[in-house]
Amino acid sequence: MNASADLSLLVKALAQLHEALQLWHTEPAGSVLKLHLCSAIIHSSEVTYALSVRLLRSVLAERAEAAIIDLSFNDLLRKAADAGLVAAPEMWRQWNELRDSISHTHDESKATEVAAGVERFAGAAVELVGVLEKNLGH
Repeated sequence: MNASADLSLLVKALAQLHEALQLWHTEPAGSVLKLHLCSAIIHSSEVTYALSVRLLRSVLAERAEAAIIDLSFNDLLRKAADAGLVAAPEMWRQWNELRDSISHTHDESKATEVAAGVERFAGAAVELVGVLEKNLGH
């Protein structure tokens, strides 16, 4: 898949994430639907994150002579920040840590904590979309 197609998928995933977050906030506490929306937020954040990282690798690979595919996550963020693609690499590191805790979301309170944390990082994905649109000529 090419970067433009991935960007289109990222925009859709991000829209779904924002929609799930909005619905989650409007749903009353204790509602059965609230827990399902929490799951939707977590799923949408996983897709958004995966597409974001894939796009970062793709755009950097197009620009570089060095192998980007084999870079560690921290090195990828460093290169992305140096290239002006990511303004706050530490935010992406935190998102990565939060993402690692998703495997423990069978616990309702942990799932709610993760869903609330995802909201902080959605803005970083929105910023990335804006930068990538400029870089990919959209």
